[in-house]
Amino acid sequence: MLKNALNLLYSEYERCLSIVKNSDFHIRYAEEKIHHSLQVLGAGNYIIKHEKWFQKQNEDFIDMVKTAVLLHDIARFEEIIGLWNKTPRIDHGVVGSKKLRDIPEYNDIRITLPIKHHGHVKEKFYEDEEYLAIKDDKLRDEVEHIFWLIRDADKIANFNIVCYETEKYMPLFVPNPDQTPSSELKISLEVIEDFKRHKTVDYSLRQTAADHSLTFISWFFDLNYKASIIFCRKLNLIKLMFDGLQNYHNDKLLNEELRTEVDDFLNTHFQ
Repeated sequence: MLKNALNLLYSEYERCLSIVKNSDFHIRYAEEKIHHSLQVLGAGNYIIKHEKWFQKQNEDFIDMVKTAVLLHDIARFEEIIGLWNKTPRIDHGVVGSKKLRDIPEYNDIRITLPIKHHGHVKEKFYEDEEYLAIKDDKLRDEVEHIFWLIRDADKIANFNIVCYETEKYMPLFVPNPDQTPSSELKISLEVIEDFKRHKTVDYSLRQTAADHSLTFISWFFDLNYKASIIFCRKLNLIKLMFDGLQNYHNDKLLNEELRTEVDDFLNTHFQ
């Protein structure tokens, strides 16, 4: 299954490139998404290897799990084509889930439902009628663990790509100050307050480039597995993300204070 999934992923990538071939921006966006998908699988492999729940599963199950991880952004290429054609932006999770439902090999709720909601707030997943309709406790447990896995691996890969390939990919995540409603080199008070609630910052609050950067960092509060935290620390991602934030505002003491918020939260919740 995983081998076929890799072929499907590259097929969608190559189709996208053939359409946007005259735009350096869209080509770079597509390149980031294929690169990202492989990195998400890499992060997922680490979590699978180090979390006891996954260690108990059989080989076929793990192959299915890795397939879900690899294909989580399968509709990103369709999204990029839509941006090129200037059509309304799609929800890549929803569209990707529907696309995979139409392919018998991947029409498995353990693949499609986690992919549908991997980029949404968690509440949307737990409120989904399909999730609520699951009666089998074992199936529900499997769907949840795969959902948490994809979310964690996705975030780790995004942190990694902006920390280690900053110049090439940071503009895809954090706009320049002159591209935001406010060009001030500061973090908005509303964003700081939301961050200190130890949750993913509300995107609608963002006014500055620093707000975008701190919102990105707030994803650390949404991690689900201890192995995810260990992997982030092995890659030095927390420090590097806050080093990156410092480029967008001038308050070094605030930067350290906010980093302490993250460190203390992770130490408390993942002992």
